[in-house]
Amino acid sequence: MLLIVELIIVSSVIGGARDHDLTVRRLQTIESFYAAEAGINMAIREIVEDADEDGDTNIGGISADLNAANDPVLGGAQFFVTATTVDVTTTLVSEGRSGPATRIAQATVR
Repeated sequence: MLLIVELIIVSSVIGGARDHDLTVRRLQTIESFYAAEAGINMAIREIVEDADEDGDTNIGGISADLNAANDPVLGGAQFFVTATTVDVTTTLVSEGRSGPATRIAQATVR
């Protein structure tokens, strides 16, 4: 009888740990998505104001120096944006990262 009770307790603890891990991963996915969106918004602001506000010498690019150590942080997530301009069209690609989760957002500005 004691063995059965112990097995029930152990299985409930293991199940709870799995649920906790899944919740953490979902939160990291959401954080990385919002960080990628924030990067797009910052890049559009630089383009509209025609100013390099983050000091990477690239208007529209956010932390475009390929140095992850100085990427902007939003909550627990980091992000960077690359900007590619052809004629009057600028394509922005933002990557948000939180833990192992990565999300990419893209926008085109004319």
